[in-house]
Amino acid sequence: MFNLRAKHRLHLKEISDFYFGRQVIFVLFLFLFVIDVVIFDSCSLAGQTTPSSNQVSAQNSPLSFLHVSNAKILNQSNREIRLKGFHYECFYFLDKRIYDATKGSGMQSDSCFIEFSKYYCTAEDLTAIKTMGANVIRIGLRLWQLEKAPYTYNQAALQHLDNTIMKIAKQGLYVILDLHAAGQNSLNHNKEYGHILWNQTELQNRVVALWGVISERYQNNPAIAGYDLINEPMAPTKQALHSFYQRCIKEVRKHDQKHLLFIEKNLGKPEDINFGGEYDDSNIVLSVHFYKPAQFTSQGRKGSQLDQPYPGTYHGIYWDAGQIEKYFNGILSDLKIKRPLFVGEFAANAWGGHEDALRWIEDVMAVFNRKGIHYTYFSYKFPLRGTRAFLIPREEIIKDVFKVFRQIRLGRLACDKVTTGQKQLFLSSNFESYPGLRQVLTKGFTHND
Repeated sequence: MFNLRAKHRLHLKEISDFYFGRQVIFVLFLFLFVIDVVIFDSCSLAGQTTPSSNQVSAQNSPLSFLHVSNAKILNQSNREIRLKGFHYECFYFLDKRIYDATKGSGMQSDSCFIEFSKYYCTAEDLTAIKTMGANVIRIGLRLWQLEKAPYTYNQAALQHLDNTIMKIAKQGLYVILDLHAAGQNSLNHNKEYGHILWNQTELQNRVVALWGVISERYQNNPAIAGYDLINEPMAPTKQALHSFYQRCIKEVRKHDQKHLLFIEKNLGKPEDINFGGEYDDSNIVLSVHFYKPAQFTSQGRKGSQLDQPYPGTYHGIYWDAGQIEKYFNGILSDLKIKRPLFVGEFAANAWGGHEDALRWIEDVMAVFNRKGIHYTYFSYKFPLRGTRAFLIPREEIIKDVFKVFRQIRLGRLACDKVTTGQKQLFLSSNFESYPGLRQVLTKGFTHND
């Protein structure tokens, strides 16, 4: 390019000396200089690739990478950050039965789910969350959503995840990516797989590989607070849990040294499994979930008794603010390594527990704030009633919501035939929260640490 410039300039000088005066020479030289700069810059840019969505987020995000120091989470300016927010199914909120039913319909399954998500998770929702004082959203992912086949990944879903993260980051909210279902337990949210992860090496290999794909994709994205490696594990032994976590950590760190890793406590018995042991990584956050006493927090679910009291005695333990604090004092004292503690899920069904549920939530958040515990309420929104979610459908639309789900699942309604009015059923303007719950959550989120 520079030799070409010199050649053109020499040729121009010869012509100019012969035909023109010095003033004309100056104008022509200036014109050629501008043209050369434009051509040179265009050639340089032509060799660059368009930034991926995670690179765009990294360039434009107001957020910074987080790290652990002395059991605290700090940003890049070494200012302490307390993560407080919601679990929110703002990626794919419909279940696998509906996903499978949409295959071969008017729209591809992913296009169908993405279209519904536009109504279920909007900029207005994220603004509302930010206004309440939250700074993080925990997004649940399922293995079946991101795999087309073993080790073959769903590019449409990954692009939608890129866009979802970017949409959240624009509100100044961090994201925790939570692998919510991959065969790790026997609970309802994992029903697509069942409790098979711990005795199937090949399935573990696929989970580890998926974390490699995710961590490579988002390694430069500061909007990601970190990766929650598996939700509510039910490993049979301490060694099984430790080995699984070690493999995931090793795979993530091949690509990504910057993000936090959330290690969840083993669910159920034997209790001594805990987090599986120790890990040689400085950016680990330990995580538990809290729904105690379950008879109170889950009242009304699956026909269980309503109007359970709080404070109250359950299984011989009197649960009040003091007992909640005692419970978490025990967890914090059990941690042999100085790590931050994150409660990825906690909630009580206010529609069943009423004012007592609000008091439980307020007491729990007060303990978290005093103890420096990070947390996300489970969850921001759920498309069915009778749950612990902050937002649930209004009574007058619930039949219409069920009808849409049922017709799609039975193959009677193709996704491209769903009307705008049916999609709008999932807007938060058609949902409601228990009176006073917004104020209680806002008070906790905005507590001056």
